[in-house]
Amino acid sequence: MIPSSPKSSDSAIDEILAVLKSARTVCLSGHQNPDADVIGSELAMASLIRRMGGNQSIDIINSGAPPESLKFLPGFDQIQDREKSDKFYDVCVVFECSGTDRMGNLLDLKKQVKTVINLDHHLHTPNYGHINIVEPTTSSTAELVFKIFERSGFALSETEAMCLFSGLVTDTGWFRFGNTNPQSLRIAASLLDAGVKAEDLAERIYMSRTKAAMDLLGYALNHMVLHHDNRVALLEIPEELFKSLKATPDDIEEIVNYGLKINTVCASILLKEKKSLNQVKVSLRSKGVWDVNQVACSFGGGGHKNASGCTIEGPLERVRAQILDAVQVVFK
Repeated sequence: MIPSSPKSSDSAIDEILAVLKSARTVCLSGHQNPDADVIGSELAMASLIRRMGGNQSIDIINSGAPPESLKFLPGFDQIQDREKSDKFYDVCVVFECSGTDRMGNLLDLKKQVKTVINLDHHLHTPNYGHINIVEPTTSSTAELVFKIFERSGFALSETEAMCLFSGLVTDTGWFRFGNTNPQSLRIAASLLDAGVKAEDLAERIYMSRTKAAMDLLGYALNHMVLHHDNRVALLEIPEELFKSLKATPDDIEEIVNYGLKINTVCASILLKEKKSLNQVKVSLRSKGVWDVNQVACSFGGGGHKNASGCTIEGPLERVRAQILDAVQVVFK
């Protein structure tokens, strides 16, 4: 197949359903170090494919382990963590990857896959798939998968709804972030109607943090520094501390949002040092009209207006100066 431009949602979804039903081998994958939106979308999609009645072989593979906080999701133990797969697939569904490099080196989509389906809700995502559904006005990939379910004619089971609800609420900050919209809330209501118990998921996702996560949060807050007339909060996680606590990527979730709790702060930055790779992972969050996506894009990253990220080569000290200089554009 030849890669195509995005089609209207209904026609693209119909094509996706037809391709998945006829495929014999399917791979479901997302960005490196997958989050709840990727994992929930993958598990729900895998369930839908099985219910469509084919004899497909389905692999759920990501570069990076899934968050332990999601191990309660049905099918979690089916998810594989690989740096590279040598298998060939009829179809690969790629969830929220703004480019094929976001998958890591897991698959060569041009050589190992016949048909690539690209599902994303981020800005500036190229149409690298044979079928592309990219909706920046949608809060999460889970919403896109919900639309596929609706078009398929299959009613969501409670477990499928639980997977999608996990992706939806984490990407919207439990409906606190600016990407929350009327569609998000309508879909959330439908997922609750399907049997999701919101209070149970809230406890499992937000009230089950590890000791390492709390120690990292404490360090970040104790060392937080305000810049640019107290409008920018800068938090950092040194690699040595991360390793000494035997922390996982899941343990730094939400830390960057704490900077925004200060009433004068418009943008919050979290720098996670990767000294062994001479890199720093940068997470950016903002309030209201302040657009941090343009900052992430200037370093080859991306995301949304109020939530973006990138990885910058170099030592922590240099990256700190670069990002603090670049973020000034937000206030011009």
